[in-house]
Amino acid sequence: MTTDHGRILNEVKLIAEELIHHSEAADVSPFLACYADVPEFVAISGDGVIRGYIDFKLLSEEYYNALLQQKLTTTHQVFNVLCDNAVVLCWSGTIDAVFKNGDVWKMPQYTVTFLFRKTNGAWKVVHSHECGLPPVITKAN
Repeated sequence: MTTDHGRILNEVKLIAEELIHHSEAADVSPFLACYADVPEFVAISGDGVIRGYIDFKLLSEEYYNALLQQKLTTTHQVFNVLCDNAVVLCWSGTIDAVFKNGDVWKMPQYTVTFLFRKTNGAWKVVHSHECGLPPVITKAN
C-alpha cells in the first residue's frame, strides 16, 4: 500500500462520481471523457460482447442519444488501490432509464467493474465489465 492511498482513492472517487453524474444526465461526451482511448482499452457490455474503445464509444453514443434520463442508485461499491496508477472499482446498484421513445428500463441488479489507470496526470477507465439481469422494459405513462 502506498502512502498516497487516501489521495488516490479520493481522486478516483471523484471520477466515479463524474461517471454517474454524466450517465444520469445522458451527457455522452463528458461520460466518454472518463474513458481512455488507448489500444489496450477493453469494455465488456451486459450482452457479453468485448469491445475496443471505438466500438464502446459508438454503443455509448447510440444509448445516450436515445436516453432522456436515468437514475443510478449505488447499493455497493468497493475500491481497491492496486498501485500508484491503478485502481479497481466494483460498483453495484440499480438503474432506472427513461428513453425518448417512452420506453422505461428497470435494471434492479447491475454491476460494473472498472479498472482506472492514471496516465499523464489523469485517471481514466481502461477496462470495464458490466453484468446484470436483462432490463424490465415498460412504456412510460
